[in-house]
Parts: sequence; C-alpha cells; structure tokens
Amino acid sequence: MYILAIERRREGTGNFMIDIKKIEIPENPGVYLMKKQGKVIYVGKAKNLKNRVSSYFNREHESEKTKELVKNIENIEFIICNSEVDALILENNLIKKYMPKYNILLKDEKTYPYIKISREKFPNIQVIRTTKALDTKSGIYFGPYPQGGWMLKKMLVKIFKLRDCTRDMNKKYSRPCLKYYMKMCIGPCVYKDREKEYNTFVEQAKQVLKGQGKLLVEELNKKMNLASEKMEFENAIIYREQIKEIESTILNNQVTEYGKELDEDIFNLKIEKERVFICVLNVRDGKILGKISTNLSLKDKIYENVLESMILSFYTKHSLPNSIVFQSDYEKESEQILEALKKIKDRKIEFHFPKIKSRRKELLEMGKLNLERDIENYYRKKSVVEEGLYKLYTTLQLTRYPRKIECFDISNTQGKDAVASMSVSIEGRASKKDYRKFKITCKDTPDDFQMMREVITRRYGKLEESQFPDIILIDGGIGQINAAGEVLRELGKDGISDLLSLAEREEEVYKYGEKEPYIFSKDQEALKIFQRVRDEAHRFGVTYHRKLRSKRVLKSELDDIEGVGAKRKTVLLKEFGSIERIKNESIESLTRFVPRKIAENILEKLKK
Repeated sequence: MYILAIERRREGTGNFMIDIKKIEIPENPGVYLMKKQGKVIYVGKAKNLKNRVSSYFNREHESEKTKELVKNIENIEFIICNSEVDALILENNLIKKYMPKYNILLKDEKTYPYIKISREKFPNIQVIRTTKALDTKSGIYFGPYPQGGWMLKKMLVKIFKLRDCTRDMNKKYSRPCLKYYMKMCIGPCVYKDREKEYNTFVEQAKQVLKGQGKLLVEELNKKMNLASEKMEFENAIIYREQIKEIESTILNNQVTEYGKELDEDIFNLKIEKERVFICVLNVRDGKILGKISTNLSLKDKIYENVLESMILSFYTKHSLPNSIVFQSDYEKESEQILEALKKIKDRKIEFHFPKIKSRRKELLEMGKLNLERDIENYYRKKSVVEEGLYKLYTTLQLTRYPRKIECFDISNTQGKDAVASMSVSIEGRASKKDYRKFKITCKDTPDDFQMMREVITRRYGKLEESQFPDIILIDGGIGQINAAGEVLRELGKDGISDLLSLAEREEEVYKYGEKEPYIFSKDQEALKIFQRVRDEAHRFGVTYHRKLRSKRVLKSELDDIEGVGAKRKTVLLKEFGSIERIKNESIESLTRFVPRKIAENILEKLKK
C-alpha cells in the first residue's frame, strides 16, 4: 500500500482547476480522498483508481450532488490497495474516521439494550444502550433486548451472583460492598480464592444469554439430585432456587422458536424518497431476541452501492452473527461485502438469499413487514404533526406558523409554595432543555391572575423579540389569557407572538382579544399538540411545587425540634413516610430510632 496526492492549481480567475489528463493516476485498486481546505469531503473506493477518478472530471454529471462535489474538490489523495476488498474495508474505516460531508453516515443511534459480560478476571455484567459502546475487545455482547433488558440483567445478578460494580479486580479490597451482604455477589473483590466458583457462574449466565437455558436447567437438575443424594441439602436448595428463577423469569421471555439453533440476522433495507431505512431482526439460537431499526437521509450524499455502505457501517457498530439473511435482489452485490466482513472479523460468515418457501424466507417476510411499518410510522409521525400544525395555523388565523410553543402553568396550594412552569414544544415535540421554572414571589394569595402576570413579566420583560416563540399558550381560560395579554401590552411586546389559552375542562382554545373559543375535535392532532405541551407544563410545575412544599413542611415540623438533626430526620421519614404518621406513633415505636427523651420531645412538639 502506498499514498500519493494531486492538488489543484489556481487559474488567473482565482478558481481551482484540475487537468485530470495531465495527472498520473494509478490504475490499481484503492481509495481516494477528496479534500477542500485540507478537510476530507468524500471518500470512495475503486477497482481502477484512474478510471473512477477521471470519470468525475471528463464528463457532464446529471446529479446536482456530484456537480457540487466536483466544484468543491481542491486536492485528491490516493491510497493503493492489494485488492478491491481491501479497498472496501479501508474506505469504511476512513469514512468512520473523517465523517465526510458527501458520504452516507450511519448515525450512532440509540438502540435496544445489550447485555455485556466483560473480558477480565472476575467479569462484570452491565447493560449497554448505545451502539457506540459495543467494543467487542472489552467484552462479550448478547442481545439486543427490545423488552426487559434491565430486568434480565437484574435476574442474572440475582441468580448467578455476578458483580455489576466497577471495582478494579486487580486490587484486593479490605471488605466487600453491600451486595455481598445482600447475597447478590460472592465478593470476588475481597475473596480472590473464589475465582473458579465465580467463573462457573459466568459461564452459566452466558448459557442463558445464548438461549441455552433449558440445557442449563437440565444440568442444574442433575446437580440438585446429586447434592440431595449426598445429603448436601443447602447446595440442593441453591440449585432448586436457581432452576425456579431461570424457568419462571428467563425461559418465559424466549418463546419464539424456529427449530434450528441458528445465530443470524435478518437484514431488510429499502430506499424511500432519498432516505434509506434498515430493519434487522436478531435471531439467536433459533429465537428472535430483538429488532434494530434505523434510517438516515441520502440527501446531498453520493454513493455507488448503498448495501455496501450500510452493511459495513452497521456491523462496525453492532455485533456480527454467524450468518446474515438478505433479500435475493442483493445476491449479486454480496460477494465483495462478505469477503470484507470476513477480513474485518477474522472468522467465517455466511450470507443467505432465500428464494423459495423456507424458515429463512418466512423470517425475511416478517422483517419486511416490520420495515414497512417503520417506514409508515416515520412518515406518519412527520406528516401528522405537520398536518396538526397547519390546522392550528389556518383555523386560528395565526400571524406566525406555530413551530415553537411556550406554555405556562401555575401550581400552588391555597397560595402557598406557588410556582410557575414553562414547557416548550418545537415542531410538535417536547424540547425539555428549554423548560423553565419560576418561584412566585408575589404575596401568598390564591390569585392565579396576579401570579400569571408575574411569570409573563419575568419571562418576556427582557427577552429579545427574535427569541419570542410563535405561540404563547396559557393553561386556563379568559381570565388567565387576559392577565397575560395585559402584561405583554404594558411591556410593549403584544403582537410578537400569538397569545392563546387552553381551558382544561372542555379543552377550548381561546385567542387573546376574542370572546368566543375555538373548538377542535378531541381526536385531532391540532388539539393534541396543545394538550401535550400543556400537560408537560403541568407535570413540570407540580413536581417543582411538591419539592418546595416538602421542604417547607419538613422545616417547620421537624427542624426546630431539639435533638433531631438531618440524619435522624431522614431515618424517621424513611421509616414512617410522613410527619402525620410520626405524629400518630407511640413513644415506644419512635425509641427504636431515637433516644426516649427525644422521642417524647418529638411527639410533644408535633401534637401542639
């Protein structure tokens, strides 16, 4: 492998120009990196570098994307490879490294959880949520688990006493953690002589995760019977409990059987309107354990073979099975990809393209149904929300299209611990990073209108006009919206945003300055957009209100009692749940946690 580069020269006009005919480009297989201002903007591979690269410059391109790419190329770097397969692997690695503008980039999406067992002395078990974290050098991965990944991990810890801590196992600690005393771990951080016993548990857990739980149950049954025969009843009970837990909690979650104990992915891919959709069913030991769905835009991207790009990108982020099942349409494109995967993973991998009725064909059809549903959901969500926003815009005759909505809600208990909350919706979806909460400072009174005036003043008094939302939404009716409108008018900022309110009882929408409400059907997305952002404001506000109220109650009831500090207060509330319950307890009950004199003092103060 060797590298060479060519660079554009400037014409008198200042534009860059490459005369490709004067450049000695190798005719070998390899990779080319197109750059602008030193930054890689496109990576491609070719069987013949000269033919492929020359094609960008010696003919007119129909694609606007390709025209734009060529216009921006300032220099090109070539890396010669031994074969086209090597070029494919290198291309994939360089795309990951440089993230070029014009290449297809498989995003590091959130996925269903995997369970990881680390590769170390006394391995630990953990749940991995992002594909970025799937580092096969540091551990073995099982999954994904669309449902119950966290619960499954919890059950494995309980059954096999696997550690889920991050303690360094190369060190010896003076004492084990709490889980040892809870009998959820055998304490390998302290008791290094238990390595053999611990590794047995690890292997048993792996058996379960591989879908071989029935085999493990058979093995444990034999051990249980043998222990009984030897009068080792404590061990027999341990085996019995393990069997019971495995059968009741784990085997029941692995019910989809397909006869053969195969380890394979069912890979479906489809391009729709400059967007590629992927749906992969994960079959492990004949059981469908999960589904991975993702999609990405092809807009402004240049590609020769979508399947190549997707497969290699996907399996650098996800664990690779023994075999992969594809639609028969892709059979001709598969050979090179297969060779590349074998080189990357250094093991045998099989591709299957079922054409007649078979188990794999059925699974492929199942995957296709899931893919079509994913595509439908993607466009439905986008189109439905857009339809709802448009309905709001036209029906309410808004001055601005309602992309951004800020909604306000007041929470208080008879004027006490009053707070206001602001939730934000952008494009019909919650934008939690923009949420705000306000502790009301006006005099304790149940006057919601005055409280609304305060929060609107504080939010918009100094806010730049460019930062105003498209809609200011008030949780309430005529009174609340008028209070908000008066403030905005006094501030000289009325008319920047459309001011609306949503009356909870009948879900009527009021527009500032108009007496009659607008009525939307309960099943319309237009109303649901307002309901979602209103409910979020209410939830956010109630949470903050309860926090303040709790602080006030605790301070007034317990903090002034001599002998009750923060630690004792925490213990008492944890045990009894509330001040009211403490008040109704006997002195004998309280003396379990505090000295008798203090217990008497607590009851005397609380019952005043």
